Amino acid sequence: MKKRREFSNFGFSTILLTFSMICIVTFSALAFVTANSDYKLSKRVADNNSSYYRACENVWDEISQIDAILASTYEGSPDKAAYYEAIKTALSYNDTAINKNLAENESNGKVTGLTYTITCTVSDTQTLTVKLDINYPVHRQDAFYKIKQWKLNTDTAFEENDTLNLIGGN
Repeated sequence: MKKRREFSNFGFSTILLTFSMICIVTFSALAFVTANSDYKLSKRVADNNSSYYRACENVWDEISQIDAILASTYEGSPDKAAYYEAIKTALSYNDTAINKNLAENESNGKVTGLTYTITCTVSDTQTLTVKLDINYPVHRQDAFYKIKQWKLNTDTAFEENDTLNLIGGN
């Protein structure tokens, strides 16, 4: 007579439970790592945006001061040449942390306008550059300046690395 063996299901349920727990722990660890890296990335982006908007605020403050100087200079100047000379002396101050530069636009030996460049540091690798064309308003309601450039410059250089390191290779 053949002996009949009885099959026990205790081993299969234990293996299934262990495998399920390993999967749950692995997926939860992966979810935690992904969430943590997403948090760090969003924090870095928020910090970069905050520093950019802080630099923009500093530039707008500088532009509002320039606008007030241009308005008072326009009121006190009898003609275009006197206006530009008064602006050159009024904007030659340098008392803030913002780097400024004033250049003349000339045509046929006459000053036709001024270009005022404002450079503000955003981060270690980024600077905000704003160029204003200062105009002599023909009518009282005309603008004193025109924003010619508003540019965020990045100072890092990209170095392409297209080499493939193999095991035992150079």
